[in-house]
Amino acid sequence: MILLIRLIPFAVGLLEAIVFWQQQFHPTLYPWILMIGLVAFPLGAVAIAHRNLGIREIAGKLTPSFILLVALAFAFLLTEKTWQFVLLEAFAGVSSFLSLEVLFLMVHHPSAYPVNGISRVNISYVPIIMWYAISTSIGLVIFIHSDRIWHVLMAAVLGYILFRTTSHPDATRSQNRIWSLVGICTGIEIGLVGLLLPVSMAMQGLIAAVIMSGVLRMRRYLYNPKPSHRVAWSEAIGMIVIAVVSLSTAKWF
Repeated sequence: MILLIRLIPFAVGLLEAIVFWQQQFHPTLYPWILMIGLVAFPLGAVAIAHRNLGIREIAGKLTPSFILLVALAFAFLLTEKTWQFVLLEAFAGVSSFLSLEVLFLMVHHPSAYPVNGISRVNISYVPIIMWYAISTSIGLVIFIHSDRIWHVLMAAVLGYILFRTTSHPDATRSQNRIWSLVGICTGIEIGLVGLLLPVSMAMQGLIAAVIMSGVLRMRRYLYNPKPSHRVAWSEAIGMIVIAVVSLSTAKWF
């Protein structure tokens, strides 16, 4: 039985890549083909961990991974070029495999499980989630004139979910509530910035990824062991450089 469970991360990752690959050839069936992958991922997670973790705990640990798949599926609405489809397929397959693999190690092989492995994987997904979700959403505002309030609400909901599900292990319930509120406010700010800045969809996604990732990273400095001052300065300077270079070289409309 354990051998079959061991194969689940690879099997689900491969299935996600195949599902996303097939969706590009059958646009009229959107999003039903992608739904196969969206359903397979949580089923795979439950199959791996249901004897050791409750459904609520599994959902809490893998929600960012699932949100990433949803964001990638959402991006199909405005994806046109072959290399863009390949990127979506690669992200879907690799992220699904990685998340379920880390979950398997945590539950069935704890000696090989990296410290805070799931938390680190989830946080690494944040910029990808924000880039695809925000760039696609603002694209819908531009091209089909979808209601702008939905763009802001989506950003706020993403902020809440991402802050809530990537909380530090040492954070108290009170602190998590405060950080969830910070996530909502950060999401609203991202949504409003997207509506005000006259830059491309890709740049909108990049700005959202930098803002959300930056605020999330700032939270890390409140808990021990805190990163060194050198790391803090290098990260701050790096984000400022990315923001300045991106905005100064972007095409403004």
